[in-house]
Order: sequence, then C-alpha cells, then structure tokens
Amino acid sequence: MSAVQHRIVELIATGNDGRMYATEPERLCRLVEFELARRAGLPQPELRLLGVALIALGDHRKARAVLAGALDRAATPHQTVATLINLGDAHRYGGDLGGAEPHYARAIETAKSSCPEVLHFAMQHYGKHLMDARKPKLAAKVLGEVLAMRTKIGDPALIASTREALNLARTAAGQRT
Repeated sequence: MSAVQHRIVELIATGNDGRMYATEPERLCRLVEFELARRAGLPQPELRLLGVALIALGDHRKARAVLAGALDRAATPHQTVATLINLGDAHRYGGDLGGAEPHYARAIETAKSSCPEVLHFAMQHYGKHLMDARKPKLAAKVLGEVLAMRTKIGDPALIASTREALNLARTAAGQRT
C-alpha cells in the first residue's frame, strides 16, 4: 500500500452509528482524486479502498462505479466478499436499500462457499442493512447468529460491535436486550 493509500485509511473513521465518515473531507477528496487519476494501474485492494473512501465522502454513485471496477478485478473469494460488502454499503448509505440487498446476499453466499472465515463480516453488514430496511426482527435473528460466530472467534471489538447492533435491533423489534 502506498503512502497516499495509508493517508486515505487514516482519514476514514466510523461513527457511533456504525457508518464510515471522512474526518477531513477536503483532504480525503484531494487524495482520492489523485489516486483515481491512476485507477487503471491500481491493484484491486487499493481500488476497493478508493470506493470505500468515496462512501465515507458521501459520493455513493461514484463509489458504486469504482467498486464495480474493483469487483471485476477481484482475484480471490475474500476480495470478492469484501468488495460486495462495500458495494452493498454504497447502495445502503445512499438510500438504495433494494440495490444493496443482492450485494449482501452474494457476499454471504460467496463467504459460505469459499471463505467462511469472513462470513461474520458479510452477515453483520446484512444485519445493519435489515435495520435500515425496517426489518428489526430479522436483523436481530441475523445479528444473533453473527454474535455466536464472533464469540467463537473471541475478538472483543467484534463482539462489542455486534452486541451494540443486536441491542439496537432487539430494541427496535420490541424484544428484551
């Protein structure tokens, strides 16, 4: 990863709502535009990162286009799953819930069949999508499955993230937390 790519990563944060945002939007925008100018020569992970940065900047249409290109370049199932999750997020953050769902579904299926070690990431994002789609009972079910997976993994940050999302889903569904 180039120095510019490292700076891009540093300028993307996750808010209390679980969504990515740019900590310094103007600076991030300049870096992304600089990198997009050399898009043709970028490796898939770096192109995907530019799509993520565009999501954080709120340019969901451009993010979808860049991520579609990154999906075309995916050389491994893991790259495919990660890019599909990001494509789902680009649609979801932009309010296109119908457009997001197939990407999450394909990410989950690819993870199940080819790289189960990342299934929990795909399902976590799908659970958040279900919350945005006002399906809290289904979201709680999916996130409960994710919590079980992440508890087996044992990563405290992942467990906490899922517990927080699950509690929100249960509250929205009128269930005890």
